[in-house]
Amino acid sequence: MIQLLKYGNTNTYYIKGRNGSILVDTDWAGTLQAFYKKIKELNITQIDYLLITHYHPDHMGIAQDIIKNMNTKLLVIDVQKDYIHSSDKIFVKDNKVHFNPINTEPLIISCEESRKFLNELGIDGEIIYTPGHSDDSISLILDEGIVLVGDLYDLNSASEFNDEKINNSWKNILSHNISKICYGHHEQILDKK
Repeated sequence: MIQLLKYGNTNTYYIKGRNGSILVDTDWAGTLQAFYKKIKELNITQIDYLLITHYHPDHMGIAQDIIKNMNTKLLVIDVQKDYIHSSDKIFVKDNKVHFNPINTEPLIISCEESRKFLNELGIDGEIIYTPGHSDDSISLILDEGIVLVGDLYDLNSASEFNDEKINNSWKNILSHNISKICYGHHEQILDKK
């Protein structure tokens, strides 16, 4: 089961598997109370893991608060480990919002290990490396045909960038029989005619 949590500017997604749950992305620092209101509204009481599609401020701003307050573990794909603190300096400059940098030891796995890991949570899918928007971008593909891509450039406009990384990421994603794309800021249903 996948649920959209819209409580700020970024779409975040809660996936409840048969044996555990995962939250994909957070929002800006300063949205924690809106997050709590949204999970209460959706009756979400446990988040086992937090996966961030890329470490830009609008996708990881309340990560440490969720990790600490909800006893959630941070799941990091090995290609992301050097980027975990890449947005800290942005928040330090902004004294209008309170920001807690990530200070927990993450669980680091590879994309190749992701299917087994997700399967243990009762989630059928895998995580793949999809650089283009950023060098630490990953996407979560569910076997039911849904992909969560964070901020990977929109499929319809990706060709305008004429960027090999972006094009290769989309080729990889679309090779998985995708019918719905969930972006960090909108969604797209693919016409499979």
